[in-house]
Amino acid sequence: MTKVDDPSGQDPGPQFRAVARARRSPTSDLSVAQAAALRRVGLSPVGFVMGTSVMQLSAMFTGNMMGAPIGGGAGWGGMLTPLRTRGEYAQSFPCAHGLAWGAGATEHYGFNAEDTLLTGTVMDGYRLALGRLQQEAIDLGAHGVVGVDISFEQLLGAAGTATFLAKGTAVVHPGSDPLQTPFLTNASGQSFERLVGLGFVPAGLAVGAGIVFVKPNCVASGNLSAVGPNRQIPEAIGAARSRARQWLASTGHTMGEGVVQTQWSDSRFSRYGESWYQMALAVGTAVRRFRSSTEPLVPRPVVSLRP
Repeated sequence: MTKVDDPSGQDPGPQFRAVARARRSPTSDLSVAQAAALRRVGLSPVGFVMGTSVMQLSAMFTGNMMGAPIGGGAGWGGMLTPLRTRGEYAQSFPCAHGLAWGAGATEHYGFNAEDTLLTGTVMDGYRLALGRLQQEAIDLGAHGVVGVDISFEQLLGAAGTATFLAKGTAVVHPGSDPLQTPFLTNASGQSFERLVGLGFVPAGLAVGAGIVFVKPNCVASGNLSAVGPNRQIPEAIGAARSRARQWLASTGHTMGEGVVQTQWSDSRFSRYGESWYQMALAVGTAVRRFRSSTEPLVPRPVVSLRP
């Protein structure tokens, strides 16, 4: 709104006039409540950012190895011993029918084995995707990225190839100097506001993964003639989660003083006949304390619904 001069000498009063200026509407995947919470701590969204990587997965166990014999110190039996020796998880699950060797027991014999080679490839895929996400935030001049969500998906028609996607909303604190490395957090806007109120700031995104190869025995493969509890699949899930938790703690320790907002997911991929890879993924926010005092809790009004 500007004042327009009138040649007649009369003052027409203030009038609206379009003013040429650069316009930019930032994108985000924030809800209204999340955007409001970030505004209350002085942050403004500057754009929706993404990072993607495509990896050719490298694994210790592949489809052409499924016919290897078990026992006698050779084949799968010979591979489990060095895995245990190196401290990696490996466990055998014999046939539940009690069949003797050579009487059809080979197709019912199962085992679980941790695949550290595949785990390392998956971790590299996530690191690359997060690095590209962070670079987009740097290009926008952002101080950080909130609500980071990461996903993993096998490409259809491309055996052994997977895509890794990281996405979130880049935010800026107006008037503050740019950070050398923008922070990443999977916390929502409301969680971020509460985190700052408690005297903590996000130091980075901590990721942990664990992958176990599962060659099911007769119980785990769903053979209805096998009787008894299914121990193999719970053991595989537990071992994958335990390794993911160790990765998460290790990466979180190098970044900050603790990890909050941890999100867990379990999935199966790369099936070879009845066999598959069991993966556990843990994602959390490493935090650091920036002040010892915390903001007092604001009392909330309570309305009684009773007459």
